[in-house]
Amino acid sequence: MNEQELHEAVSRLPKSIEPPRDLWPDISARINVRQWRRWYWVPLAAAAVFVVVMIGRSIKPTAWDVTALAGRPLIGTQRLTASGRLRVGDWLQTDDSSRALVAVGRIGQVEVQPDTRVQLVVARADEHRLALAHGTIAAKVDAVPRLFFVETPAGTAIDLGCAYTLATDSIGKGVLHVTAGEVEFQTGLRSARVPLGALIQIRPTTGPGIPYVEDAPAPFVRALIAFDFEQRGTRARAIRTVLALARAQDALSLWHVLQRVDPAMRGLVYDRLAALVPPPPGVTRRGAIALHSRDLEGYWTTIRRIHFRIMVLRGVRDIDPRTGRAR
Repeated sequence: MNEQELHEAVSRLPKSIEPPRDLWPDISARINVRQWRRWYWVPLAAAAVFVVVMIGRSIKPTAWDVTALAGRPLIGTQRLTASGRLRVGDWLQTDDSSRALVAVGRIGQVEVQPDTRVQLVVARADEHRLALAHGTIAAKVDAVPRLFFVETPAGTAIDLGCAYTLATDSIGKGVLHVTAGEVEFQTGLRSARVPLGALIQIRPTTGPGIPYVEDAPAPFVRALIAFDFEQRGTRARAIRTVLALARAQDALSLWHVLQRVDPAMRGLVYDRLAALVPPPPGVTRRGAIALHSRDLEGYWTTIRRIHFRIMVLRGVRDIDPRTGRAR
């Protein structure tokens, strides 16, 4: 083919070439495959994260760190020389010359005083639980409420974000003293709320007594104990003494008394409480005497707020115990 024939052949070629109609589905499929390959790792990564989280939740830490503070405490049958691990089910025992510090997971610590026996019952991220058979512990916890529990022969101390000491003998007679935050002590259906600077007496079968503040007059405290734990015949006389001696600072005691006296005496208790600390708006005498939750909780919120202001600002400002305002 000479040059002229070659030019003539080229001139006869079509100006453009259109792909067949059925070619596009294949091209589209190839594009979609590439896009899928680009994004398919996203759900796989999410699934991997989910698996890791679930595995983390399923792992149950079963031991807490323990440090000897004095002497040689006993974990099970092993003497603790410096530090060790308290596992679920293990007992930690101190004698009259030894003390130990237990790390409550990552939320706090418990100092185990001499002549004390405690057991690690539960060690989970959502529940930390000790059993105090006898002796004294000092707990300090920084966590959300109802995460740390201490069982005793007379009931359970429920942490509400706090620090406290708890002492009990082997039959359940003891005392709880809260030094920060608030603790609830519960025995069956009976419970007590104990804010910082308050104490309760604890007895076997009965559980928690009425909380009282640290500086409550001794006759007032004796009357509360008689009302809580002595024979029924002395209760009426004891409650009259409580009402006569109560101060505005003792409103947290009267709030508990209101829920434990015979229905016929609730009016007297409420009237004394209202005279010492006026009820907040929305709380009615009728509702409080009937032990309606809304009225009781509304009153407790006010009493607790005033009490915390008194305790936190003690020595800094003079707080009116009736209103919680600075004087």
